[in-house]
Amino acid sequence: MKIVGVIPARYQSSRFPGKPLANICGRPMIWWVYHQAKKAKSLDELYVATDDERICHVCEEYNINFVFTSNIHKTGADRVAEVAMKTDGDIYLNIQGDEPLIEEFAIEEIIKYKMSSDDKYVGMKSFIENKSIADPNVVKVVTDLSGYALYFSRSAIPYNIDNSCVYRCMGLYAYDRSLLLNFISWKQSKLELGEKGVEMLRAMEHGIKIRMYDTKWNSIGVDLPEHIQMIESIMKKRGINCD
Repeated sequence: MKIVGVIPARYQSSRFPGKPLANICGRPMIWWVYHQAKKAKSLDELYVATDDERICHVCEEYNINFVFTSNIHKTGADRVAEVAMKTDGDIYLNIQGDEPLIEEFAIEEIIKYKMSSDDKYVGMKSFIENKSIADPNVVKVVTDLSGYALYFSRSAIPYNIDNSCVYRCMGLYAYDRSLLLNFISWKQSKLELGEKGVEMLRAMEHGIKIRMYDTKWNSIGVDLPEHIQMIESIMKKRGINCD
C-alpha cells in the first residue's frame, strides 16, 4: 500500500495573494508545511502541487518535491487528483498548504484511520472554539451517529449552537486513488459553489460518503496576512528563532 502526501499550493489566493511564499521566521510558508509533513514516517512520497512558476522555483531552491499542475483547478482536491493521475499510489493525502504548524501525529492518525476502514474518503473533525463558530474561514461539519458527514458549511451549524456538538473540519483528507480519478471529472456542484469552494460537498452530491475522524489536533491556519504574526508567536514559544 503506497501512501502519497500532496500539498496543494496556489499563488492567486483572493484573500492573501502569494500566501504559500509568505515569510515565516525567515522561510516561505510552503517550506514549513513540507518540513512538518515530512516528519510523518507513514508517507511514502510527498509533493507540493502548484500551477505557479514562482512556487516551483522556491521548491527547487529548498529541494522540495513538486508536481506542476494545470491552472484550471478550482480546489485543492482537484489539484491532488491531477497528482494522482501522474503518480503511482493507493492512498493520497490532501495536506493544506496554509498549515505551517501541522503536527506529525495528525498525519499518522488519518493514515492509520484510512487504512483501517473501507471508506474511499476520510476527513478529520475537532471541537471548535466559540470565537471561530461564526468565522466563514472555518468550515464546520455535522455527522450522523456513525461518523459520516451530513453537511459541511462556512456558516455555524447546527442552528441551535451548543459548543459541545459544533465541530470544525480540519485540513487533512485521505482518498482512494480511484475516488480522485472520478472526482476530477465532476463539475463543481451547486452546494459546493454555494459554500464558496467546500469541495467535499461535490463528492457527497455524487453519493460518496465521507467518514470523519475525531482528533485532538487543533491548529491555526493562515487565511489572512495578520495570521502570520500569530504563527510566528507560537513558533517562538516552541524555541524557533524568528529574529
